[in-house]
Amino acid sequence: MSTHATTPNSTMHASRVLGVLYAVGAATTFSTAGIIVRRIDLPAWDVSFWRSVLLGATIAPLLMLQWRRVWIDVRSAGPALLLSAVMLAGSFVAFILALEHAPVANVLIVFGAIPFLTAVLAHLFLGEPLYRHTLIAMAASVCGLALSVAGSLKAGALVGMTLAAIVCLCMSSNYVIVRHRRDIGMTPALALAGLLSALVALPFAHPSTVTGPQFVWLLALGPGQLAGGLLLYMASLKRIPAAQAALLGLLELVLGPVWVWAIDGERPGDLTLLGGTIVVGAAAANVWLDSRRSTG
Repeated sequence: MSTHATTPNSTMHASRVLGVLYAVGAATTFSTAGIIVRRIDLPAWDVSFWRSVLLGATIAPLLMLQWRRVWIDVRSAGPALLLSAVMLAGSFVAFILALEHAPVANVLIVFGAIPFLTAVLAHLFLGEPLYRHTLIAMAASVCGLALSVAGSLKAGALVGMTLAAIVCLCMSSNYVIVRHRRDIGMTPALALAGLLSALVALPFAHPSTVTGPQFVWLLALGPGQLAGGLLLYMASLKRIPAAQAALLGLLELVLGPVWVWAIDGERPGDLTLLGGTIVVGAAAANVWLDSRRSTG
């Protein structure tokens, strides 16, 4: 009779696989933002306000159900929780405003810098190594993103692209913060981020003007797209390095145009399809090489 013991290596490998699946799920969920936002006929500040409020309303019951654990996490996290919430809130507001001030293509090409920023910050502050194959995959991904939007870049979008750069900095910083405190639950930061971003947007928004159909789409955007994606993305950071999670997050930038194609019939150009193939291939190759390194 033989028994099969679970080894530390097999447990670690299973955790990494789960982390990759969480990251892919987060990217897929996040990628629906464009298709949802274009169905909400409201100014950017209104969308930002309701998105944040509904995020907080979604996360709050989860926190109340586990209030003892949440209180322990809040006490243990200290400044990291507040800093994470500030970074998330900044990205929430800047993202919606960026979409109003610049074409989606311009915003997407700026987001291609997120893995580079994350890898550098994780290396500087967490000591996470920068492997050669990861650097090559990042370079290939950025080239793929550049191809994807090369045919549709427009001038005069400096404000929007600057806001997109703020999103990059905020998201990369939060990747590193959550990865650094992966020993505790950072879900309370999501609720706090929703509150902070709602307070920032409120002076510029007109919440009472929302209609029933618009509110339905806002529910899909806040509790659905944003809350679901953030919960998956934070779960992934407990299991895989920040740079790898950020690289897999680039799938969001590929899948976004796919939803527009499938739902609205707007077929991406040949360069977009080619660039998307490069990004997906680079992400898959990096995950495979990482798995060989960890088991070999």
